Amino acid sequence: MKKKPNSKIELSFYKHIFRLFLVFLAIGSFFLGLLWVGLDYYESVTPNGALVHYTQLVKDGKFEEIYEESTKVYLQYNEKDEYINYLEKFYSNVDMSKAAFTKTSYSTSEYQYYEMSVDGETIATLELKKDPKKNKWNVRTLTDARSFTIETDLPDIEMSINNYPIEKDRIRQENVAAHAFNNLDNIELSPLINQYYIDNLVGVPTITTANSNYVVVKNATEDIFYAGTKPSDSEMVEYKQLIENVAETYCMYITEDVTFATLRKLLYTKTSFYDAIRSFDNSFFSTHDRIEFGDMNVFDVVEIGDDGLIASVSFDYIVYIGDRSQTYSNTYQMSFLNINENWLLTNLVIAESN
Repeated sequence: MKKKPNSKIELSFYKHIFRLFLVFLAIGSFFLGLLWVGLDYYESVTPNGALVHYTQLVKDGKFEEIYEESTKVYLQYNEKDEYINYLEKFYSNVDMSKAAFTKTSYSTSEYQYYEMSVDGETIATLELKKDPKKNKWNVRTLTDARSFTIETDLPDIEMSINNYPIEKDRIRQENVAAHAFNNLDNIELSPLINQYYIDNLVGVPTITTANSNYVVVKNATEDIFYAGTKPSDSEMVEYKQLIENVAETYCMYITEDVTFATLRKLLYTKTSFYDAIRSFDNSFFSTHDRIEFGDMNVFDVVEIGDDGLIASVSFDYIVYIGDRSQTYSNTYQMSFLNINENWLLTNLVIAESN
């Protein structure tokens, strides 16, 4: 006759097995947790881990998180939405699952640089910066970003981009000739400036200064800003008359309505600009009866040192041929140098879209 199973013994056995299962589950969870912490630590303290983390954020489209992380290490001068839109567009057609990284030779202990490629094609340069306080690397994309310089003769000026102060450590050169006057035959006559360098911008920034007596002006054709003294109201009356007169005379020389001798009185003769204008052939312009100017607007006027002046002017000039007329619109940016108490034109460029 068979013995009946002891239900109490079996129940105790199953309880023991279940307890062992819970113990092993806890141990497994613990080690998985350690593994997760280890991977997170790896991503924090190693360049390769930081690259893996950055790549995953891009793959997941977490560009806002990329922006927020960048602010922990870098001075993020870009507008948040503008920067996110830039990254979304930049990586829109990049298969990040195929991304490969090659460390560059110019890496340092604080900064490391990697070329990111997909299928053998270089896509971007990534900069890694280490935060020594947290022993963590942070990654940002450099490819196709813009760099700007700010030139100022004012040692006490306080400037900001997107509410981020531009610190003195951004000064790249001190007491050098201003870019606006680099065409002078004698460069020693140029106002001296300090040159700030701002990199990794995805668009043209808005630069402000805390002092209302100072003003920041964008170069019309290059990624350069000029920060200097804002003219007083009385000075602006003088400058406005000067700028309008030079713009009109220059324009009339181009259209053969005045001779070079008339324009020459307004020019500083020891520049490459003077040499170019002196040899300029203005005989191409059509014969006409008269010319008129309208909508004259002087703006972005800034003093650089005691002897430098930069200003812009926009206007229409209307050319009449009999009963017909043709309107031309122009914007000039001009540089002047004060020579023996007389403001003379050293350069003129036609403004373009930036």
